[in-house]
Amino acid sequence: MTSRTNSVSLFLRIALILSMAIAPVLASQAPKTGQAVKPRVIDELNLPEMRTVLGTPRDDSSGISDFSQGDDGGIIIAYHYYDVDQDNYETDFASEIAPKLQALYKKYKNLDRVTFEIVTNNPDAPPLWKPFSEFTMDRKTLEKLHWTWFVARDVLDQVLRNEK
Repeated sequence: MTSRTNSVSLFLRIALILSMAIAPVLASQAPKTGQAVKPRVIDELNLPEMRTVLGTPRDDSSGISDFSQGDDGGIIIAYHYYDVDQDNYETDFASEIAPKLQALYKKYKNLDRVTFEIVTNNPDAPPLWKPFSEFTMDRKTLEKLHWTWFVARDVLDQVLRNEK
């Protein structure tokens, strides 16, 4: 054999060895046949549809003002809570948000973790909206709640217990 033939033969062996080593890595990264790639939850969401569940914020009503993707893969919802009587904010907010949480998770089946960043009305001093609360709810916690006997104001207690 000539040196040129030896070089080609060596090159082919190296190429074969490399292809055998790389193939399993590439196969593990490719989507499995017959399995659809699961879309990111945020790609399924849009503000007008989310407002049908959570409401549209106004100077005299509660609702979602915006949402974004969180660092943990969850969704962050900016929520304006309008308290009519400006009394018992926590109880009134929990009573309002509990059925909306149920509806949100029912509508968006792929939704798992949601962080609410809540501002509330404060007509006594500018600005009109002031920071009120922040909490995170996940599907597992939501599904553990016994909604038939569940007192709405306890939703925040349950969430805060899970935060610790």
